[in-house]
Amino acid sequence: MRATITETQRQTYRASVEFPVVYTVEGRDGARGAVASDLSSGGLRLIGDEDFMEETPIELRFTLPNELIHSVHVEKEVSVAGGRGRTTKKIMVPPEPFAEMTVRAKVVIYYFNLRRRKFAHGVVFVDLAERTQEEIQRFIHVWQLRLIRERAHMRGE
Repeated sequence: MRATITETQRQTYRASVEFPVVYTVEGRDGARGAVASDLSSGGLRLIGDEDFMEETPIELRFTLPNELIHSVHVEKEVSVAGGRGRTTKKIMVPPEPFAEMTVRAKVVIYYFNLRRRKFAHGVVFVDLAERTQEEIQRFIHVWQLRLIRERAHMRGE
């Protein structure tokens, strides 16, 4: 049986990025590797060799792909001491690097990806710490900036 989720049912933007992830399944020893894609602040797609049923609880460990956004400079306010006291100015800097994170999730959709010959699972994050969610949203924001700037560059803007 294959479940489906339409684009209109999604509540958050999905960044079309891929990066390695290590996962464990609740109640089973050992960790396995897979690929994460379609990252959103609420979940991701997990692509690997193992099939899971809906509601399977898993734990994911990953680092958001810093190398994909290191060239995207973002605006940052800094405080500068001058002759008339402290002032703030805005500068463009690379984003702060992302650290490894561990999140709990559960499978909400599953299917076999024929092109990759792998199992694909839509997973939703469960009990996500506020700081972790903020970091995922920060990555997605910088990813969107990268795409907007690339499109503008291609149009010659």
